[in-house]
Amino acid sequence: MWGVSLPALALVLVGLAIMELVWRRIRRTRESGAPFSGVAFDEFTAFLHGSKRVELDQRVTQSLMREEEQDGAPPHLIDLDRGVVFLNRPDGDSKN
Repeated sequence: MWGVSLPALALVLVGLAIMELVWRRIRRTRESGAPFSGVAFDEFTAFLHGSKRVELDQRVTQSLMREEEQDGAPPHLIDLDRGVVFLNRPDGDSKN
């Protein structure tokens, strides 16, 4: 029974993916979210392989983290009017 149910479930998922593709082409929509069939395949794979569950959890964690646009460099004070840049030295003294 178990050997027959997994291939049947895989065929149902493939059929679902084809129906979803046809439905999107008929409606001509470009939804930004993940397709339902893609999520279903991910969950099916996670059921069979434990490492896939870790990958899916990591994706969720990564999507919840805030992305900041920083280059990682220390802050600099730039005075464009005078054409001077002030850099912070490691000893705390500031030089121009």
